[in-house]
Amino acid sequence: MTQHQDERGMSGLPLLARNLRNLIRAPRALAAIDRRYGKRVAQRKALRRLAFYPGLGLAFNRVKKNANSALILLLHELETGRSTLSDQAKDAAANLFELPADDLARLDDFAVFVTVRNPYSRVLSAFLDKFRFEEYRRKHGDFALTPDGFGAFLDWLDAGGLTRDAHWDKQVRLIALPLARYDAVLRFETLRADAVAFLQSRGLTLPEDALGGEHKGDKGKQTGADRQLGTFYTPERAALVARLYADDFAALDYDPKDRP
Repeated sequence: MTQHQDERGMSGLPLLARNLRNLIRAPRALAAIDRRYGKRVAQRKALRRLAFYPGLGLAFNRVKKNANSALILLLHELETGRSTLSDQAKDAAANLFELPADDLARLDDFAVFVTVRNPYSRVLSAFLDKFRFEEYRRKHGDFALTPDGFGAFLDWLDAGGLTRDAHWDKQVRLIALPLARYDAVLRFETLRADAVAFLQSRGLTLPEDALGGEHKGDKGKQTGADRQLGTFYTPERAALVARLYADDFAALDYDPKDRP
């Protein structure tokens, strides 16, 4: 067992015990964040979304529907040399509150990055992905995977469903830092080129097929949302998304007038 594995505990550790341990460690972790970025700069509720890779000197701010799984799989493979399934790669990554003291002490050495995505594409991708599953239809609504079903879904978001799930919640609620404070901001629309440039600057080389298609450990999640924008959007639906996600458009530098 490595020191890092010992600090985090075995994967079978009961969730309650793991959460309690993280709560005990929270003051030390938050103090480390404040030392690096200043007090009240980081969004506390989003800090748990930082996944750390001590072997790579990287920390990734996970944001659902922003190539989150693909990048987690890539980082896991770069750090361990092994390919695995998406859920296993996510479980293997340490969050801020699981970092051992020696890693927190060198927090300045980690390059922290995030991926952002055009809200028009992201919300459609979330809809097409999640409402294939009975669990989501039962919990949130039985929306048909059609343009009219998408319209009904957007109306449901407007009626209070926007914050019900991180797959379609505002990105600004899931991003821990102001964009200017990240070491790199990757754009979903140019993901491979951005990732190659950033990781090469850190002395890392991507596998030939990385981020070029569906990963074998993450089958079935690609929705082709970008190719279907014109089919699912009407001017009225685009206007509604522009209003619902106005904070994302402004903070992430996407133009709401550039409508599908």
